[in-house]
Amino acid sequence: MTKAFKGITRIDYEGVATRGWMVRITRDGIRKQQFFNDRALGGKAKSLKAAKGCYALWVAAAGPVKTTRNQKTSRNSSGKVGVHLVRNVDARWVNAESFGYCASWVLEDGTRQKLSFAWKRYGKKMAWELACLAREKELTDRGIVIAGFEKKSGKKVKIQPVSRRS
Repeated sequence: MTKAFKGITRIDYEGVATRGWMVRITRDGIRKQQFFNDRALGGKAKSLKAAKGCYALWVAAAGPVKTTRNQKTSRNSSGKVGVHLVRNVDARWVNAESFGYCASWVLEDGTRQKLSFAWKRYGKKMAWELACLAREKELTDRGIVIAGFEKKSGKKVKIQPVSRRS
């Protein structure tokens, strides 16, 4: 297996004479691609060098990648990026459903993080505010989120005891 290079893919299929490197870049919805043939450029190493050079030129000309991170999209129905309504249904009980707000985000390494606040335990408004704060600070520790909210707002968070069904 060959080493991975960003934006560069090895085209090396069995039974096909065409071998080389494909360079691709997409910015603002516009995709550019170019193939660098081993045979035409004098070998695998030379075609890779040409592909890397092409990719470096395209990246320099294209500028930085624009992401939609922390931008509200048409799919957002809650009004706050990364906070959504959750509905839980327990099939073991009749009419056993609960609601809450969930804050979620993705870390730099690609792992997902989330933290939920139930309406029954915190109240609808407080659950919303806590979820928004958890998302804003990207915190998964409920105690730290609650302490931060109390410090910021000067309000005490009242936690309702939740009865468990056996």
